[in-house]
Amino acid sequence: MNINARIARIAAPLLLASGLVVASPTQASAALSDCPSGYLCLWSGTNYTGTLKKISVTNSYVSTSLPTVRSYYNKRSYRSLLYSGTGGTGSNACLSSNVASPNVSGWPSYAKSAFLSTTVSFC
Repeated sequence: MNINARIARIAAPLLLASGLVVASPTQASAALSDCPSGYLCLWSGTNYTGTLKKISVTNSYVSTSLPTVRSYYNKRSYRSLLYSGTGGTGSNACLSSNVASPNVSGWPSYAKSAFLSTTVSFC
């Protein structure tokens, strides 16, 4: 066995135990897979991180209950709408079916309510 292979075999468990191994960049987007089919998922952080809010209630205004919406995945066959105010009031932003955004900016990042359509799939 060559010396490099021997060092790697000994060093790998030590690095893992010490927490010095850096996570791969794809790990941050792994939370995207936490969104079940048929849901509008909202995250408080960019790149699908932070607190996750899963919404499946249709044809009703639902509180986002997040201080900020920094990323989303509309994993539904129909569009969803985000509203600046509670109960569907104020400005709205349309999210087409099966669309995700890792970095929401502007007023939608402070959306207070959502509405999930059951009839229209596009914006």
